[in-house]
Amino acid sequence: MARLLLLGVCLSVLLGCGEAMDSGPIGTFSFVVDAQTRVILEQLQAEGLTPQTAGFSRNFIGIYVPDVFLPYEPFVLGLATESPIPTVLFLDAPWVRRYAASNWLSPLSSTGIYVAAGLVPAVAQAFSFKQKSPSGELVNELMGVPNAIKGNILFYRQDLLATHQKAPPRTWDELKAICRDILPRERSLKYGLIFHVTNFLNDFYPIFWGFGGRTHDDRGNFIFLQPDMLARAEAALTEICALQGTLVPGPAALPRFAAPKSLRQAFLRGEALFMINWNTRLHDLRLMLADPQWQAQAAIKNVDQIGVAAIPSQSGRPRKYSNIGSFGWAVNRFAITMPGVKDMASQFLNLVNSDRVQVLRAETSGEVPASETALAQVKNPDVLRVYENIFASPTVTLQPRPHSRKLNEILEKHLQDALFGRRTPVQAIQAAAEELKRHVPLD
Repeated sequence: MARLLLLGVCLSVLLGCGEAMDSGPIGTFSFVVDAQTRVILEQLQAEGLTPQTAGFSRNFIGIYVPDVFLPYEPFVLGLATESPIPTVLFLDAPWVRRYAASNWLSPLSSTGIYVAAGLVPAVAQAFSFKQKSPSGELVNELMGVPNAIKGNILFYRQDLLATHQKAPPRTWDELKAICRDILPRERSLKYGLIFHVTNFLNDFYPIFWGFGGRTHDDRGNFIFLQPDMLARAEAALTEICALQGTLVPGPAALPRFAAPKSLRQAFLRGEALFMINWNTRLHDLRLMLADPQWQAQAAIKNVDQIGVAAIPSQSGRPRKYSNIGSFGWAVNRFAITMPGVKDMASQFLNLVNSDRVQVLRAETSGEVPASETALAQVKNPDVLRVYENIFASPTVTLQPRPHSRKLNEILEKHLQDALFGRRTPVQAIQAAAEELKRHVPLD
């Protein structure tokens, strides 16, 4: 409760920042400004495009939200009280689904705010949620507009796999066989695989899905507690934990990989053959290799030595998965009841998600556009390689982690127990199941 009150005070202060508003709320358009959106707006300004020059009224205001508040989702308090401020929010894919489930967001396609037809279908699906149509049917409705496809993938030492005549692994059995063959012959390698230690859940979900696991069925029913799903979670976690100490960092070594940038730094130093990380890290690795400081210590000298592939799945399961980490723009349904605001929301979404912006982000930041027409204009080889090899593959499914915060927090806590050797993988999943039973139905 104390945290909630603090966030309420902070949000009230934040909403008071910026240009003075008119005496009444009619026609006021407000949007969230954080580190990510600030970059987008700065790039728009550099291109001679700002919301003001695009025809917005003087009642157009940006609400600055410090990054430190974002993990606590400071928008919830305003939305829960049906505040029309802010009009537009920049949200992670699971947040979009969670807020849509609470009926806080406006549908975009059926209202004419945004046309979903131009989006890559897989990422459009991640930002969609079932809504009741006027006839009472449940239909999949776009609830947020992503301007990029961001997902976790498998990075690998392409040069070393080529030297030892190995193809990228499709299954965990293949990955283990490659590691056991190459590691003894490449003494500079310390590990076969490294992954995120903090927020390990983001990397675990694609592994779990690749073992046939699901937390919810197609109708949104929570099925994780079913015996077969728990068994698949146990198998997926056992697969990873069984590699610790031989191919994967053991409990004592894991804290080394908890710091920001530690994964990509270790990979560049040549410590690991494989790495699970976000696709945008390929661009970050290219920037690091251009830095003289890294040129002196990197075992990798250019990005051509780095390969990208989908995260492996269980043997016998050809389908692979990536956990969507994209952010997208969503519209507060309590705001668009005011005159003119719906039209401004439509203009704003089309401006910040324009092909021009997405291509610019692809060329300068290595982001994979969410628009199919923007993708057709991209020249950046890193972006095209990730898209063509992984996101456009017919065997790869892109989906966001479950939108229940309680589920994710409980599962993350017990996964950490297994990684750090405090419980066996089976004990960790069973403990998570027992705790989840006390919270069903989930938020």
